[in-house]
Amino acid sequence: MLTYLVNYSRNFLIIFCAMALFFAPFVAVFWWRNRATIKENKPHFNYFMEKFFLSHEADALVFTWAAAEAIAWFIIPEFLLFLVIFMRIHRKFDLLKYDLLGTIVGSVIAILWHLPQSAFLRLPYIRPKMLVQAQTWYHSHGIWGLLYQPFSGVPYKVFTHEAANYHFFIPAFLLIAVVARMVRYLIIYEATSAAYPLLHRFVRKHYAILFVLATAIFTALLLRVVQVYS
Repeated sequence: MLTYLVNYSRNFLIIFCAMALFFAPFVAVFWWRNRATIKENKPHFNYFMEKFFLSHEADALVFTWAAAEAIAWFIIPEFLLFLVIFMRIHRKFDLLKYDLLGTIVGSVIAILWHLPQSAFLRLPYIRPKMLVQAQTWYHSHGIWGLLYQPFSGVPYKVFTHEAANYHFFIPAFLLIAVVARMVRYLIIYEATSAAYPLLHRFVRKHYAILFVLATAIFTALLLRVVQVYS
């Protein structure tokens, strides 16, 4: 138990710090563009983040996050969207648009660039059995094996990495990837939308605490997936 807690705590810090660093440049640009208003009003952190998530910088963050996850990033974009969506419940199509555009751009880069397997296996939280599982689905179902990804726990970047070896028709691959992404996104959106009337005010007041809690839950789920494929 103690070993698990130490391992969990270390990975929680890695994931939390990685997300903070990923957010930092987008938040910095938002702050710079609105520095006069921010200096005058001195908004609370929660209010500041709410305004950030309504900005174009947040759109760029969603796009970049989704693209990076298709190549090497280890935190799924739906995790980010779940945190953002309470602030933008009425602009769901903007979130979906930038998520899908990021997925498409990141997928094309991952397939054409194609990291060597030795380098790919050095990425955080990637295990050889994940590659074997994606290969099994591709062998059995061809390009349709990608449909197993959304709820399998195997990271999307594993599927883009392996797709290069099968020489799939890239537009067809992207179409299936978009469908798979939309299914998971819409499930998350509907669940969040149903909870919105009850939780929105609470989320606005306790965003920082909920961000830490969400990170803790994601860390536990990620470690579970890694354990399954180790």
